[in-house]
Amino acid sequence: MNLGKRKAVLKLVDDAHAKLESFYPEEAVYKNTPEWIEKRRLLLADLALHLAQDALKGETINQEKLKHHLFAILKISKEFFPEENYGEAALQLDKPVEIR
Repeated sequence: MNLGKRKAVLKLVDDAHAKLESFYPEEAVYKNTPEWIEKRRLLLADLALHLAQDALKGETINQEKLKHHLFAILKISKEFFPEENYGEAALQLDKPVEIR
């Protein structure tokens, strides 16, 4: 993807990110309520858009930002699917990365 196309896609992602953030509840929400679940879903989508931004901004991908966003996505995914291994996968991100 050339720089112009990357910037065009990044603009769309940035716009979607701003729109999504505008949907966050303004009042406090309480854990284990439908509003809490909706807020966590919005946060999951927000983090996914951050991943897209991380992938498209700059010439290289910042590994620490990528790990941070992936960790957060996995931790929130564990809330939705506690019987799955998302928590264990998140813990794997704390281990040193071997670059080949």
